[in-house]
Amino acid sequence: MPYEISWYIENEIIYARYSGVQTVEEVRQSLIECNNFIARSPRHLVHVISDVGDITKPLRPVESLKLIREVGTHARLGWTIILYEKSILIKMGVAFGTAVFKSRNRTYKRIEDAIKFMKKADAELSWDKVTNPIQARTR
Repeated sequence: MPYEISWYIENEIIYARYSGVQTVEEVRQSLIECNNFIARSPRHLVHVISDVGDITKPLRPVESLKLIREVGTHARLGWTIILYEKSILIKMGVAFGTAVFKSRNRTYKRIEDAIKFMKKADAELSWDKVTNPIQARTR
């Protein structure tokens, strides 16, 4: 599973884009990298946008939950936005994980809706400093 992780807004929002077949090891590594990005940021909360629209075979929700429990989430993780998820099973897994880990997650089909939500959720974000624009998709 190829993935790329970069700042969408430096020190404020991480953009993680995934594609192909997910493997346990690559998902583990991507979670560690996200935690490292958050650790290096001076901000009190760092949000994550996960673009999963190009994943062809996701991990089973049980495997994902096990990895999250194993790697852990950073104490300063804010909202996690899941973009372009097609599988109802995965959406249900996200909802379950949200309840179990008491995390802040939302899923959106459109980047415009995710940004609208984030502007309300965190009014202190520096939208004028977007460094990695996310391309809108039609699905």
